[in-house]
Parts: sequence; structure tokens; C-alpha cells
Amino acid sequence: MGLSKSPLLAAHGMAGATFVESAGWLVPASFGSVPDECAAVRTAAGVYDLSDQGVVSLVGPDTRRFCNGMFTNNIRDLAVGRGNASAMVDEKARIQGMLRLYHVDTEAFLAVLEGVTPEAFEARYAKYIIFDDVEVTDLSEQLGVVSVQGPAAAATLARAGLPVPEGEGALVSVGSDPVASVRVATNARSVAGGYDIIAPRDALAALWAGLLGAGAKPVGLDAREVLRIDAGLPRWPVDMSEKSLIHELRLVPTHASFEKGCYIGQEVINRIDVMGQVVKKIWGLEMGEDAIPPIGAEVKIGDDVVGTVLSGAREGSRVRVLALLRKAAWEQGKDVSVHAGGRIVPATVSDLPFPS
Repeated sequence: MGLSKSPLLAAHGMAGATFVESAGWLVPASFGSVPDECAAVRTAAGVYDLSDQGVVSLVGPDTRRFCNGMFTNNIRDLAVGRGNASAMVDEKARIQGMLRLYHVDTEAFLAVLEGVTPEAFEARYAKYIIFDDVEVTDLSEQLGVVSVQGPAAAATLARAGLPVPEGEGALVSVGSDPVASVRVATNARSVAGGYDIIAPRDALAALWAGLLGAGAKPVGLDAREVLRIDAGLPRWPVDMSEKSLIHELRLVPTHASFEKGCYIGQEVINRIDVMGQVVKKIWGLEMGEDAIPPIGAEVKIGDDVVGTVLSGAREGSRVRVLALLRKAAWEQGKDVSVHAGGRIVPATVSDLPFPS
């Protein structure tokens, strides 16, 4: 089976992109210069192609209650035109996937999936939809996602003729059709913040061209990873496994609520939060080394293993990685070493997000 391809593939090729395979998709790795793409997001605006992210709708009179019982964040109190991020967890609170859920109409929600296919999502939750009036529909063939990030993201949207949502979790729809509408939502995928746009796939080429015409620079996967890691944002399933907990990944403030009814995994999540029984947590490591250490490489203090490397990215001669560290290494500026393939590389612990 061949790689899945974005409807923007031709536009990326004309812009001089180089491509790479990522989770079964052919995606632009770079549009020429990773440092320049990072600089665009840090100082102005960059646009990401996120066509690989699945989109599903959940519709029906029981949808709000159903979603509130399935996901970690507060869906019960989401007004129409609002959204938030949640984790999909099992009964032991172990992460099974990530998503952003938007309340788009009275009985309708739209979910943008991270690293989870619509097929896997439907299979996981079909067993819970027994007596609930909820219909799950895969809209990935009809809808795609692009993201505008950077301090000039709002101005770029306005110049492109798109609405600018105000406030965390805000969503603005252009039109009322469940598929044909364009929706803009606040979503910080970088330290600078920005917006996601969910739009019909057959309109993405014109939308992409309009955003570039409004001043945004195209940003490939390599620069996106640099910016994501700078912001300390873990990605499913790259930085997580089905044994990961949201407390370990610092996701509680953005992905969980303690002011809602019962949901899958709630008892364990509440107990961890009350008792503070987290022995490992995500931190950053910085090293002046060209080679990105492999996922799973050991992090040591002296001869003691204090953690493992998650994902990493290189910008110029600087490498930054996310790592899951034990308490002995929870200190800004602490010296550690990364051990991989017979090499020992000095590194410095950093809190997240990384200092600019």
C-alpha cells in the first residue's frame, strides 16, 4: 500500500519542498532552510500542512454526555464555538491517543485526532456506544487541517480574509454546513501561539495560497519538530506509549479537568493528582551535538540511569530533545549524559518550554 498524500502535494513541490515519510504519509520535510522556517514562526508567521491528522464528527443528542465520559477534559461545559484538548485513556489512565474536540453545533462535535487513525478511534469507542444516540463519522476524506503559527498569525488570518478567534479554545465557523464550512480555532503549536484551520480538502490549495499571499511562510516537518520541542509539547505516539500518564507529560493543565462527572480513568488520574505519586516527568535536554540521540537512549548522572530520551530535533549545530526523567534530574541546568550506540554525549537539563 502506497503512502498517503496531501492535497497540497503539488503546491509543496512547486515551492521546492523536500519530502519524507512520516507515519504512512508523504510530507514536506523542509522548504529549503529549517532555521529560516523556524525564524518565520518565531518572528512573524508560518503555515503548516497537517493533512495527516484525521477528522471525525460525533453527532447526536447524547454526544456531549458521551464525550464527557470518554475523554479527560471537560466536554460537559463546552459552549458552541469552543474546544479543548483531551487524552484518550484506559481504565488505568494510560494514554491511548490524543485529540482536540470542538463543539460546532447543538448536538455536533468535531474531533481532530493526533497520531490516531479514524478507524482506530471508531473501533475503540464503538464498544461504548451501546444505548447512546451518537453517530461517529470519518470526515478525513472531506476535511483537512492547516495551522498558522507565530506572533503575526492573527494579522495573517485577517489579511487572508479569515476570522480570528479570540481566547483559548475559541472556534469561529464560516458557514453552517458540517462539511463545507471553514473553521478557525486557537491552538498553540509553538511558543508563539497560533490557529488551526479545518477546511474542505478541495479548498485547501486556495486556502494555502491565500495564507502565503498574506505573508505566511511554509514550514516543513523538520522545523515543526524544532518548534514543538522548544515549546515542550509531547506528541502521540512519538513521545508516549500506552503506559504513559498525563501527569508524567505535564498535560494536566491543558488536557484534564477535575470539575466534571465520571469518565474513563478518572479515579487513577485524581489519585495521582492528590497524592503526587509521579516519579518521572518530561523535561528538556540541550546539547551542542549534531547527532540527534535515538528514542530510548539512556540519560545518566554518573553511573545512575535517571531517564530516557524521547524525541529530538536539530537546528543548526544545536540539538534539543525531550526526555522522561526521574526526580534526581529535575533541576534546571543540571549536567547529565546521554548514552547511545557506544557514545556518551554531555547534556544540560532544561525546564519546559525551553528558554528562548
